Amino acid sequence: MNYRILVTVLVFLSIIFLPYWFYVPALILAMGFFPLFWEGVLLGFLIDVLYGQGIYAGFLSLIGLLMLLPLRERIRTHSSNTSL
Repeated sequence: MNYRILVTVLVFLSIIFLPYWFYVPALILAMGFFPLFWEGVLLGFLIDVLYGQGIYAGFLSLIGLLMLLPLRERIRTHSSNTSL
């Protein structure tokens, strides 16, 4: 089974059943580990639909994903250039 699908389902279930202090870091970690984790933006909008209390999680996850794109490239190029 594809790990990306498994993580998406686990984050979705954590949004449904677990408190925010668990699913928010899980969503951030998933966005950091998987390249172009656009499912995170949809899951952020799901958080808004279910628990919308003035926190725009969908937009924040989109901004976070866009901020992670250049950072991920820098980390990859830096780690690939170093050799032991």
